[in-house]
Order: sequence, then structure tokens, then C-alpha cells
Amino acid sequence: MPGNVAVNHRRASISLNITVVGGSIAGAAAAYALRKAGHQVTILEKTDGKSWSAGGLRSPPNMTRILNQWGLGPALESFGHKCTHFVFQNGETGKLIAFMKLHEEFLKDLMADFLFIQHGDLHSTLCELALHEGVQFRYNSKVIHVDSETVSVTLESGEKIASDMVIGADGFNSLVRTSVIGKKVPETRERDVSLNFTISTDLMREDEDLRSLADNSDQWAVWLGDGYMLHGSIVNSGRDFSLMLGYLLSEDAPEYNEEWTDEYPLEHFNLDLEKFEPRVRKLFKMADKIKPHIYINRPHLESFACDRARLVLVGEAAHPLLPSGQYNTALGIEDAQTLGSLFSGIQGHEQVPQLLAAYEELRQSRCIATQDLEKRKRIMLTLPMGSEQMKRDVRLRNAMAYGEQDHMDEKTFKAIWGDEMDLVMYDASEKVEDWWTKWGPVLVRENPNRRSMAPSLEVSISKGR
Repeated sequence: MPGNVAVNHRRASISLNITVVGGSIAGAAAAYALRKAGHQVTILEKTDGKSWSAGGLRSPPNMTRILNQWGLGPALESFGHKCTHFVFQNGETGKLIAFMKLHEEFLKDLMADFLFIQHGDLHSTLCELALHEGVQFRYNSKVIHVDSETVSVTLESGEKIASDMVIGADGFNSLVRTSVIGKKVPETRERDVSLNFTISTDLMREDEDLRSLADNSDQWAVWLGDGYMLHGSIVNSGRDFSLMLGYLLSEDAPEYNEEWTDEYPLEHFNLDLEKFEPRVRKLFKMADKIKPHIYINRPHLESFACDRARLVLVGEAAHPLLPSGQYNTALGIEDAQTLGSLFSGIQGHEQVPQLLAAYEELRQSRCIATQDLEKRKRIMLTLPMGSEQMKRDVRLRNAMAYGEQDHMDEKTFKAIWGDEMDLVMYDASEKVEDWWTKWGPVLVRENPNRRSMAPSLEVSISKGR
């Protein structure tokens, strides 16, 4: 249900020169939103920009809503897959634990869909959107130093680039983050690993046992086992089935990192395939290469912006979540929308600190709450075999026993996921508008000679593969 394209009725009275470090999804999204607000934006990306991730991600309603507002409804219809069913099954036996149907009326209340999207599809679409708006991309531009006093970055080539503001979208091991807080964040390497792999749906359809998984594009399949969770969904316009397995290693694997770049054959992981139901064993054996991601735990940041209020963080650089969570990408998209909406009303350079303080106020508590919820959910869904696991399954089964109702409603959703309803209902645009309603008049009084705000143009980009 693509939403209407939202027109940003504010356009900045001045044009800031903004550098975004990192051309990730969060980086491209932030660059687009800030360029749309009237600023000059350059993305510095250390790679050649040609890498392509076949992994899948989920776009909950709070994320889909923003993408629709950016005019990407047609593109999402092209390569996204609407999720209408959650299917929880026992990882060892395949027996159904619970079945959750998202009724159309429930999705209308949320004003956006749950979607399955291939990471590469969304990334390339956002880059195209940013380019169309006028964002400058500089590839093979590795940043090796960030200076908060001069608001500048230094490239590996020796080139120094000065800006009015620097956005850190450089991921888990963020260089900009170190400059923002003045030191390297403490890191604890956990044994929590996620394995990502993708199977061709054509190959799956050749096996009678796997055909239903390949044909149910609106289904999120979740297997809950003894200390692990496996989930899969259709991506890439129906051509692939993307899977993610999360579990605890028996001992540390120092070769694993956070980059999703290294690939290994199935045999490398020494998985006990007998712990999985027959269909899952078949899926693993079909996997050509598997990409691991180790979880490195970092404390919540006290601030998303530096003391001088010229460096600011978005996405995983600001709030790294457990891999394969529901909201990893969504929080970065919300960050981008929040920054763009705030800086669409800037009247002078002296207001940068005020607007970054507003960004931090709007984002920090939400991101911390989401990080904590994702950790609790991961623990709940990967319980080892025993009484607690059995109680969880009973709770899921009872909560999803709709009877004649036959659909998920808000009450049922809250019974299962609790605080997660607040997450999917969150509207980043609305939160910023509330802030402008409260504080906008104060900014106007401080600068009564501000030029009137001209609306920006609507852009609608569709993309097919």
C-alpha cells in the first residue's frame, strides 16, 4: 500500500556544505534527505561502489512509510515483497508453533506494509535517488582522519576536505564515531554469530519439500531451535530465498568480522545438521557460500554529535544493533528523515548546534530502546531446549490462536511483541513536525529576516530488475 509522496514544504534558507562519510544505505539516505532540504552534499565511499549484497532485509512499517514518502512506492512494488504471514515452526521437527496473519485492516492502521527487500536493491535505489537529487558521490575515497575543530576529513590520498558538517555513516567500526566522542568506544567481542546465505527459488522448486517455501512470497518463515533462530524470506523479485541463522559459537572464531564480506563453504562452520528439520538441512546443502557476521557489543553512546556540534552519526555508526534484527536498516532511514526534516528549516550556520541537539533528543532514546528490545527478542527466540523454551512456544501459540477472527489485530500484536507496536507505529516525520511546531517559532524570532521557505519538488523513481 504505497503511501502518498510527501512534499517537504520547508527548504533551508542557507545551503550548508555537508560531507557524508560512508555510502551505505544510511549514508545514501541521509545524503538524499539533506540534499532534498537544500544543502550541498558529497558522499565519500571507500569502495568502488560496485559491490552488491544479495542478502535480505525487512522493512517494517516505520521504515516503509518513509520510503513511500520519498516517492519510492513504485520501486518497492517492483522489487519488494509484502509480508502478510509470520510462520513460527520448530527448528528440529518443522512442526508449526504458531501462525500469525497480518490482516489488511491492521496494515491500514499502520499506514504502511511489512516488506522483504534485497539489500542491494534498496541500496542501489537510494543511491539513484540521491544522484537524481544532486548528491555528489566520490568512490575509492577512504577517510583516514576526521578533525572536529576544523570540521574536515583527510583522505588516504592526502586530500583534505572541509565542510560545514560531517555525517558519520561509516558503520560498525566507525572512524567518525571516535572523533565524535573523543576516544575509541569499548568493544566486547561476543560469540553471537549470524550466517547469511541465499538460495535460488528455481532450485528450491525442483524439490517437492521446498516448493512451498519458494512459492509463498508473502511469508516470513521462522524456525526456532535449540539455541538458534533461522529465518528466511523471498527477495530479488522472487528469484532468491534469503536466510539468516543466528546462534552462539562454542568458542570464539577470530577470523569472523562485521563486514559481511568473507565467504565460506558450509563445511567450515561444523554445524550439526541433525539439529535441523529435513527442509532446513536441504537448504544448507544447497548453499554455495555462507557469509558470517560476528557481534561486537558496544555501549550506548552518550551523544550522537560531537561537543562542537559539527560531526554527527547515523545508522550503525550511531547505534549498532545485533545482526539480522528487524530494525537495523529502519533506524538508519529514520535518522536520515529526521536530519533532513530538521535541517530543511535552518536559517543560519549558528543554528547547527540547536538542530543537532534536536536530532539527538529525537533519536537517542528511541535508538537505545530499540537496541535493548532487539537483544531481549534475540534471547527469547534463541532459547536452548528446556522449560523456558516450552513456555515461550505456548505463549506464542496462545497469543496467535485467533479462532474465527483469523487475523492479527493490535491487541494480539501487543500480546506477542509488547513494546514493538510502538516501534512500528513510530512516524519520524511526525516527530520532527511536532518539534518544529514547538520550537520553530523560537528560531523564527531569532532570525526574523529569514527568507520564506519554498517547497521542494516531488520525485518519484521506479526501479525494476
